[in-house]
Amino acid sequence: MSTYVRVTIADSGVYREFFMSKIANIAFYARTVLRISALATGVIVGAVHTDTIAMAEELPATTTTVEGLTLPDLEIRQDKDRLFFVVPEGKPVPAKITLPRLANVVRSVHWIAEDKATMQVKSEPAEWTIDVSTRPENTAAVIVAELDAPLELFNKTVVARPEKDSGIILLPAKYAATQGSKLRFEPQPHKNTVGYWSDEHDTVAWTFQNAEAGEYEIDILQGCGKSHGGSKVTLQVADQALDFVVEETGHFQNFIWRTLGTVTLEAGDAKEAMSLKLTPQSKPGGAVMDVRAIRLCPKGSKRSFEPELADAKLLPP
Repeated sequence: MSTYVRVTIADSGVYREFFMSKIANIAFYARTVLRISALATGVIVGAVHTDTIAMAEELPATTTTVEGLTLPDLEIRQDKDRLFFVVPEGKPVPAKITLPRLANVVRSVHWIAEDKATMQVKSEPAEWTIDVSTRPENTAAVIVAELDAPLELFNKTVVARPEKDSGIILLPAKYAATQGSKLRFEPQPHKNTVGYWSDEHDTVAWTFQNAEAGEYEIDILQGCGKSHGGSKVTLQVADQALDFVVEETGHFQNFIWRTLGTVTLEAGDAKEAMSLKLTPQSKPGGAVMDVRAIRLCPKGSKRSFEPELADAKLLPP
């Protein structure tokens, strides 16, 4: 078990010597390893040399280091659907954390002792920034990012694959590779979209592996705010193209499914991936649209067309 504890020492020669030496790890009788942070307050050790601990926030014993993701002055660990940003002992808590964009939706970010979102994530085309909130008293210097799935680094070659039973190929926004000055994947839970499409010269593409040859119906899950509809867009896959006009949905986070048309695909080669690309042709409003997902469905396959509408209570003012 790895535990991050904040401690203040009162009058005890033995414990004061330990604290000032900044020894990071101490083994206790129960094989518990505690990492002590010199910035913390809480436990007062009296003349009887007690080792009572008033507050401890635990990292799961199953956390592991993150391969391929390093940030200065932070230790990064992961466990299931969570990322942990650990401020090393002696280092100041940063005002911001900047990291490369991930292929994940970020459900919330908070201090380890908190149980709800207290920090905002701001997205740019190639990187994200977390605005670090004030650390609550008696809280370890560990920030938790709750994700929609285990961490997936984005390297522009994330490949979507067909679902085993249906053969449907889902292309979620988090796998999209955007090109241009403004367009980006927005990972906030109320967005989870390819958005900020204010420049009609920006484009977006997905990479996928096709399993079966045949006809595929292409559906798009799109949103578009009031008075912004009407953009003309070309969808290109393999050597085929479908033109469509963006529909207004009342809000950019009101997403509706639309079937754009049918294409014929060859059977996929295990060593080769295909690409699907969206290219705007015109933009009469302030933005082209938001795209939460695209799916390629074997012709006639059953699927839901239930819209994904914004919850007004979750939208920022």
